[in-house]
Amino acid sequence: MQHINKEDIEQATERVKKRLPIEKIRQITKYKNISPEAYNQLIKNAETFSLLILEAINVQDQNII
Repeated sequence: MQHINKEDIEQATERVKKRLPIEKIRQITKYKNISPEAYNQLIKNAETFSLLILEAINVQDQNII
């Protein structure tokens, strides 16, 4: 798997924010009163989680070879 650069991550984060703006997130009962700061942290946490999964897959693929 090729290395993911910072610019690609930033572009992906912006695409997620366009698809799931804070207004859509607020329709979920759990996040009804989410602040903009908490929304940004939620997106950042999802980004971190996704990158950890990709890294785990990459390590697993390298161990198979």
